[in-house]
Amino acid sequence: MPLRFVFALHNHQPVGNFGHVFEHAYRDSYRPFLELLDQYPEIPIVLHTSGPLMEWLVEHKTEYIDRLRRMVRRGQVEILGGGFYEPILPMIPPCDRIGQITTYKNYLEKLFETRVRGMWVPERVWEQSLLSDIADAGVEYTVLDDLHFRQAGVEDGQTFGYYLSEDNGRLLRLFAAAEPLRYLVPYRDPNETLTYFGDVASRHPDAVVVFADDGEKFGVWPEMFRHCYEHGWLRRFFDALRSNRHWVRLCTFAQALEETPPIGRIYLPDASYREMTEWALPLSRLNDYRGLIGELQHDPRWGRLQRFLRAGNWRNFKIRYPETQEMYA
Repeated sequence: MPLRFVFALHNHQPVGNFGHVFEHAYRDSYRPFLELLDQYPEIPIVLHTSGPLMEWLVEHKTEYIDRLRRMVRRGQVEILGGGFYEPILPMIPPCDRIGQITTYKNYLEKLFETRVRGMWVPERVWEQSLLSDIADAGVEYTVLDDLHFRQAGVEDGQTFGYYLSEDNGRLLRLFAAAEPLRYLVPYRDPNETLTYFGDVASRHPDAVVVFADDGEKFGVWPEMFRHCYEHGWLRRFFDALRSNRHWVRLCTFAQALEETPPIGRIYLPDASYREMTEWALPLSRLNDYRGLIGELQHDPRWGRLQRFLRAGNWRNFKIRYPETQEMYA
């Protein structure tokens, strides 16, 4: 069976951001990415756009919305939902979680005339109690970092696909995004990504490999517009994917759900992406943690030790940064 690859992007601008910031991100990332992708109709992606950004695009960039709607209609883009205003979900009451998710789901389904089955979890901040609220909002699946799964005891080779999880009898499907891809795409030569795919495929038949990261990497981040568009990295990446479709099956999350069974059942610990758990530590503890990592990563046992090392809890941002506590309270 071919390896399946899901290419998912998260585009976001916060509420109240300056208009020139929206314009810059649109000019250097959102528009050129979609224009180039439109030239490769055989390459599907999954796209999450946060509510504040989507409202701005609807008001100011109708040509972008029209193009995206056409790509959704032909099945090239699967639209991903989420909380309308990109809240850190555990920091708002359950009724507001459900309200934001359902409101945005309905908004997107009307705007693009499509069914929204999945959602983006802001900052990949996960607590098990979120599951029943997400399911009650009509969402079938979401995607989190493979770190979340490894901290639940999952072996490295068992993160290529999705798991079933439940809370209070509600069911949700959880995909694992591959951390190595965050450092390959778009920084390394596209052939290195194909080498990674080949290694996974040789060891894990019928794997689903997921890239899920910020869309701003493709143009807005320093030097990325020059790298991705002027120097042609993104076109070379799309060309490589198109040329290897005989063994890399490009698909969306919805297609992966229809075509593959779940790996198993799982309950994930409270977690966020790795860097965020580090930033939540007090500075002295952060330095100790990074020093310990520096010592242990050269130990031959590092592969076994790494999964049991955890930094801080994301909620301690409210202690390290008092202004976040004021916003919360």
